[in-house]
Amino acid sequence: MTEKEVHVEYDLLKGDINRMFLTDDLKELHVEHEYAKKRIERIYDYHCARLNNKC
Repeated sequence: MTEKEVHVEYDLLKGDINRMFLTDDLKELHVEHEYAKKRIERIYDYHCARLNNKC
């Protein structure tokens, strides 16, 4: 993953969180939560690699 891609993941994560605040649909809440968890994991993995695999 490139630095640009990790910034895109961050922007999409913010969108997922915003949708969780706005939705009245339990199914959509679950979907946004799952996407948010995946995006956080990708961001975490990127920064672990950036820190020379210290994680």
